[in-house]
Amino acid sequence: MKLTKALPEDTSEIYNIMATAQSLLADKGWYCVDTEIYIREHIQDPLKGTIFKAVENGEIGAFLLIHLPEMDANHLGHYAGLKQEALSKCAYIDSLAVKPAFRGRHLQCRLMAYGEAYLSATGCCHLFGTVHPENKYSLNNFLKLGYQTLTTAQKYGSLPRHILYKYSSPSQE
Repeated sequence: MKLTKALPEDTSEIYNIMATAQSLLADKGWYCVDTEIYIREHIQDPLKGTIFKAVENGEIGAFLLIHLPEMDANHLGHYAGLKQEALSKCAYIDSLAVKPAFRGRHLQCRLMAYGEAYLSATGCCHLFGTVHPENKYSLNNFLKLGYQTLTTAQKYGSLPRHILYKYSSPSQE
C-alpha cells in the first residue's frame, strides 16, 4: 500500500469513496460527504490543504483530506483557547474514509500519521478533528494517535461532534 498525494484526476474516486462510506452507515450523520469542488480545491490549492491517498494496484483504498482553516469565528482553535497568532498554525484532519475491501489494514491511523508528519514539516502544530460521539472506531484512532477530546459541540448543521486536539511539535529542518 503506497501513501502519496492525491491528483486532480482522483477527485471523482475520492468523492465516490466518501459517498460509499456514508451510504453504509445506519446513521448518515456520522459522516459528511464533501462536494467534488471542495475535494478538488484541496488537491490543487495548497493554501486550502491537501489530500493523501492509499493506493494498491492502481486503486485508491482510502484517503485523508487535510484542511487549513480560515481565520473566522468557527475556527476549531478557539475550543483549545489558542491565541490569534497560533490560529495560523492549525490544520484539520477533515475527512478520511476507507473502502470496505481495504478495511482492517489500519489505514485510518496510517494516513493520519502520514498527514501529521507532512504537517509537522510545514510548521502546522495544532491539529484538530471532529468525530461523531458514537463513532468509536474513528474516535479510538484519534485517541491512539494522542488526540484529546476538548468538548462536544453541534457542528455541520447541528450534528453532534467531539472536538479533538493534538499539539505536534514542528520538525526542525
